[in-house]
Amino acid sequence: MGAIEPAEAPIAAAARETEEETGWRPGPLRFLMYDEPMNGLLNTCNHIYLAETADHIGSPSEGFESDHVAWVPLAKLPDLIRDRQIVGGTTIAALLMAAREHGV
Repeated sequence: MGAIEPAEAPIAAAARETEEETGWRPGPLRFLMYDEPMNGLLNTCNHIYLAETADHIGSPSEGFESDHVAWVPLAKLPDLIRDRQIVGGTTIAALLMAAREHGV
């Protein structure tokens, strides 16, 4: 679910959730974007961070949260989005922001 625990900073929650859901410990995180995916309907917000590196620490501790974990070149993102292999709106927005920052 990606919830921020009481007294936890959003960046710490992002690192924790990445480990739990993917089995990868992200390298240094930097803020990428913020969004409210259901603005006007629900009081939900997302703090999105970008890591350029990660270390594999094992299997996800919450295996039901990730359908598939893989490294993908940023140049392939438009094809994956067009082919409906990536469909989550917040995920698409974050990936396109990351690709834009890298000139893709």
